[in-house]
Amino acid sequence: MEIVTKSIGECWLKSIDAVMENGSLVLDEDVNLKEVLSLAVKIENPDINDQLIYRYGDPDIIKHTLKKFEKDVVMEDRPFTYAERIYDKHGIDQYEWLLERVRNKKETKSATICLLNEGDDSPNIPCLTTIDVKIRDNALDLQFFYRSQNIIGRQYANYLELAKLQKDLAKDLNTKVGFMAGYIASAHIYEYDFDYAESLRKGNSVQIKDLFYKKGPKSIRAMQ
Repeated sequence: MEIVTKSIGECWLKSIDAVMENGSLVLDEDVNLKEVLSLAVKIENPDINDQLIYRYGDPDIIKHTLKKFEKDVVMEDRPFTYAERIYDKHGIDQYEWLLERVRNKKETKSATICLLNEGDDSPNIPCLTTIDVKIRDNALDLQFFYRSQNIIGRQYANYLELAKLQKDLAKDLNTKVGFMAGYIASAHIYEYDFDYAESLRKGNSVQIKDLFYKKGPKSIRAMQ
């Protein structure tokens, strides 16, 4: 299944539609969810100033996600941050590595980083596992792989931060921003978010409040 949209907000709403209409019921530990496997998305204009996201999304999650992607920010309540995996993975600044890869060969197909730690057997590993950038037609395209994505609770905020990362890379490489696209192995919506999903699908004026740490799987609740 593929979703192609102009904006991040449109992608979010269409992803919600896709999961609610086509998802299979799955039990995640002790919580039900609807899941679509193999969801591909493409956002042609990934603008970080997406008013739809700020109208409907949880502002606390947007701020929380910003911290997870922000360099040199320590989050004592999290086992890792995406920034740690991007800017200091085993002592390697993968952001600078990406820049050098592209600077050395503008048309490279090899500017790709992994955010997983090999052999990691901890219960919580990154949902975002791979980031790839390419310059084509004088624009920097960013592609990604998510092993798992909570569509209602996290997708919109994660895509804002990926779009910011893309914008920063494009600026440092003196080029313009292209499209953002990726693949989600498990795109899902938890049962406790079904009411939010239906309200958004109906176009109701609602601002969601994240419930993942209160009503998510027992292993997540146990972390709080």
